[in-house]
Amino acid sequence: MTIYLLVGFLGSGKTTWAKKFVTEHPNTKIVSADGFREMLNGGYKYLVELDDIISASMVETIKHLLAGDYDVIVDVGNLTKERRSDWMEIPARKVAVLLPQKDKQWHINNRLKKPHWNVDWDKVATGERNAFEPIDENDFDEIMEIEEW
Repeated sequence: MTIYLLVGFLGSGKTTWAKKFVTEHPNTKIVSADGFREMLNGGYKYLVELDDIISASMVETIKHLLAGDYDVIVDVGNLTKERRSDWMEIPARKVAVLLPQKDKQWHINNRLKKPHWNVDWDKVATGERNAFEPIDENDFDEIMEIEEW
């Protein structure tokens, strides 16, 4: 079984790509941090105090899906090695899915097409860029680079 680990900045198309992929690969399921936020809060609401609970829930959900012979897409930014480490420890074939990395304003404009909540997107985008750590090719069985689509 395979874990597809999405790696991308805000507004890069992670969720859109994942939804398209599962329509073409019906044995693949999406495990999304945003989906857990919606489930836990009755709608999308980012609460930092739930981050550890959401990560732990995602890990357990991924393990159950893999045990059920499903492939899994991890739909979250995965911009740092620490953030990726939760999923990397799960025994499975690992595929890094690298979403387009454009200039900061492109990502902000793309995010504003579907805003989740009222935040300073420039600050978020700057923080993501400052935190980003490129993937280590040796950690993955395959790397998929997604062009703008």
